[in-house]
Amino acid sequence: MALSSEERQWIDQQLSLIGTLQTEIHDLFLSAQGADACAQCQGSCCELGHNHMTLANLLAAILQDKLPAAHFDRTCPFLGDNGCTLDIAVRPYNCITFICEDVEQALSVEEQNRFYRLEQQLRSLYIAFDERYLGSSLQGLLIRSQSMAGSLFLARR
Repeated sequence: MALSSEERQWIDQQLSLIGTLQTEIHDLFLSAQGADACAQCQGSCCELGHNHMTLANLLAAILQDKLPAAHFDRTCPFLGDNGCTLDIAVRPYNCITFICEDVEQALSVEEQNRFYRLEQQLRSLYIAFDERYLGSSLQGLLIRSQSMAGSLFLARR
């Protein structure tokens, strides 16, 4: 399926915005010592994750040549020995927007408000993908594919 230049431009623009917002959210996570909190619990939250990659994430990873090998013998195929193997800009929505209570409490009220504003903006970008493409869903590619009956992921709704 060949995409028109207008369609490719829309995808590129959306993915760029998603990447920017995800980086901003991750910066807040880091400012709250999130990496230390994750190291202390050894990523037990990430171990609960399971196949959250969306169409937007996969397209971004492929277009940026940043798709690491998936290991489906792990709870999350992109959970490595030292944490997530996905680049921040291409991580799934569920993964980038989850913060545990410890991390949230380490954010100031202003930072918490900023986090939730960014999260809403990010959600709206993912929803735009969901409304545009049959194969897009915040539930992830594998779950979405079960109800597609052989349709193309980039088929327009």
